[in-house]
This record gives sequence, C-alpha cells and structure tokens, in this order.
Amino acid sequence: MSDERKKGLRCDICTGCGRCPGTIRAVSQSGQEKRLQVVTDSVPGLDFLEKEQAGSGMFIAADIGTTTIAMELCDERGRRVDSFVSMNPQAAYGADVISRIQAAGESKKALAMQRMARQTLARGIRQFQKKAPEQEQLFMVIAANTTMSYLLMGWDTGELGRAPFFSSHLKGESFLLEGIPCYLLPGLSAFVGGDIAAGIYACGMTCKKGLTLLIDLGTNGEMALGNCDRVLACATAAGPAFEGGANRGIFGADMVSLTARLLREGILDETGLLTDPYFETGIRIGDVCVTQQSIRAIQLAKGAIAAGIEILMKAYPATADAIEQVVLAGGFGYYLKPEDAAGIGLLPGRLASKALAGGNTALAGARLAGVRLLQAQKGRDEAWERLKEDIFPSGCSVEIKNLAREPDFEALYLEAMNLG
Repeated sequence: MSDERKKGLRCDICTGCGRCPGTIRAVSQSGQEKRLQVVTDSVPGLDFLEKEQAGSGMFIAADIGTTTIAMELCDERGRRVDSFVSMNPQAAYGADVISRIQAAGESKKALAMQRMARQTLARGIRQFQKKAPEQEQLFMVIAANTTMSYLLMGWDTGELGRAPFFSSHLKGESFLLEGIPCYLLPGLSAFVGGDIAAGIYACGMTCKKGLTLLIDLGTNGEMALGNCDRVLACATAAGPAFEGGANRGIFGADMVSLTARLLREGILDETGLLTDPYFETGIRIGDVCVTQQSIRAIQLAKGAIAAGIEILMKAYPATADAIEQVVLAGGFGYYLKPEDAAGIGLLPGRLASKALAGGNTALAGARLAGVRLLQAQKGRDEAWERLKEDIFPSGCSVEIKNLAREPDFEALYLEAMNLG
C-alpha cells in the first residue's frame, strides 16, 4: 500500500483494494465524467465486532447503493479479507430511485435491472470464491435501500412510486445466487430501507438507553433518532449536492468546507449570496471555482437535512443536549468536518462535538449480521429469523415520519436554507 493510502488520502481511481476510502470515475450516457467517493470503511467507534463471540468460517457482506455496489469478504469476526466495488449498472436507467422506479414500469427494463444487480453481485462472489478456502461454504448478507431491494428481487415497484408510497416487502428475504445463500436485510418503509436499518444495527442504537442520531448524507437523506425504547426515522430529498453534484470536480464535503470558509470570511452572506464582484463570476480558490449556483445547491441540500433533523428532534422530543452521539454515514459523512457542518447550519452547533464519521454503516451492519449468522453453525435459517427480530427488538417501537405530511416541514425547510 502506498504512503498516500496509509495517510488516508483519496485515490483518484478506486482499485477495490479495500484498504482506503477512494473514488471511482463514472461516465454518464451524455459522456460527462463524474468522480464519486467510495467508502467501505466504518470507524472503530462503531465497529464492536471484536466483542462478538466468534464462530468459524467466512461470509460476504454487501451494500447495494443507488450509485455503487460495495462487497466485502469477511472472516469470523467481520474483518475484511478482500473487497469488491463497482458502479451500479442500473444507473443506465436513471441516477436516482425515482427514475428507476419509473423505468421498472416496463417489464423488460425491470428484468434488465434485476439482471444487472445480480450479475454484479455474482462477479464479486466469484472473486471471493477464489480467495476463500476451497471447502468454505460462503453466504452473503445484503443491505440495500427499498428500491434497490425491489429491483434485486424482481418485485413490482409500482407501489413505491404512487401514493400512499407503501411497501409490502419489508421483512427481509433469503434466496440463492451463484449457489450460495443470500440474506437481504429488512427495511422500514418505502423511503427508509434496509441500508438504514443496517446502519441502526451497526451503531447499536436499539441496544442503548442514550439517544443516537444517524444521518445518511446521500441523495435520499435518510436519518433516524432513537434508543432501545423508540426509533423515529425519515427521509428527505437532499439531491446530489452532497455527492459531488453541487459543483463539478468538487466533492460534497469539500464544498461544505468551502461554503463555511466563505461565510466566515464575509464573502458569502447568510442568505447564500456571494458579494460583488463574485456573484456573477464566482470565486476561484486554487483550482476550484465556487459559483452562486453551486452555493444554492448546497443550501437546498442542507436545508432539507436540517429541517428533517429538527422535525425528528421535535417529534421525539429530544434536545441537542439529550443526544449522546451523532453518526454521519456514507462517503460524504466520512470526509465531512463536523465544525464546517455546524458552521453552515447543517447540524445544530451543540451536536458538532458529538459527531463522528461512521463510514459505510450499511456495510458495517451487514458485517455484524454476518458474524451473528456465523455463530449459528447449524440452523442458519432459524438464526436468520431471530436476527431480523434482533435488529429491532420487540420492546423497541419504530415510527416513520413522512415529511411531506408534516405541516411544519415547508416553513422549516425554507428557514433552514439560510447559512450559519
């Protein structure tokens, strides 16, 4: 591994070595190139797998994201042995879940997207089978958002795309792929899927009395607040700004840091306006040009997230002081500086000191589930049923907030678009 990787610097191209957070290049159908952060790591503070009583054997953990598919071959304690990362080829049918739900309305496209997802997973499985001992009987645990789960299983996505946006497939599923058992983790709603459930599992939210706030800072902006007694979750449309869509060539976390810096230096006001003469031309910082349009994209995204956080805290109810830990999940959250997030108002200021970068919490949850299944050397199907109950214990109530139905959301959203 190079010195740059040891230092944790970003690779320009992710080789799938699994040893560092990296980026991959994606080329859209229009030919526009885009760099995407790929994170498979989760921070040690979240990863309590070492405390688990080890079984024996190996397994595969997978995270099917809207943009990328990440897989890991893991040992009996959930430690990474090998990794596989790929663009999600379903992007040919749209960059977001809404586009894919619409495309899946045509049976040929739905079948094509199912085949794409399964073929990508199969490539990873075949790679791992070469690394695992010949006699090893692998299995795979999969975390995915609700739409990706539907497309993988070939379920009708129509109900996800029309009111009341109901999902009838949330209990988890088991199936065979490339001859190995696969376990798809359960989801929570049409908007809050198995990836967030896995993140909740990974950070131990439902095992603790103290409150944890989990925020997945991606396109869909899912978040959950809770403890062992109660969990509230929601999703808000943050858009692509946090995943590099605000300004071409700038990662979302860097864009937040630049916005916070411009605000501190008075070049940007709290309404998001660049001062003259930068309003028309933008401001160049090194090789990067920050434009008024890119600032607006960040405002829209941060407004949606901040409003969602406020609604969850009011509904729980919980104050910032009552929240013990804030976990920033995903590639964007991995690099985000909490002080910059607080500086632009993405996080309440009193939460910044409690924030940690959770990395890929969906993959971490799949790893934890895999370790638990390995402990049951016999009767794995029975262990799978118990595991699904363990993710959300019977004494823990789970409620999904539909922000579109919240009377305060629009006003909070508009107010939260202000910076600082």
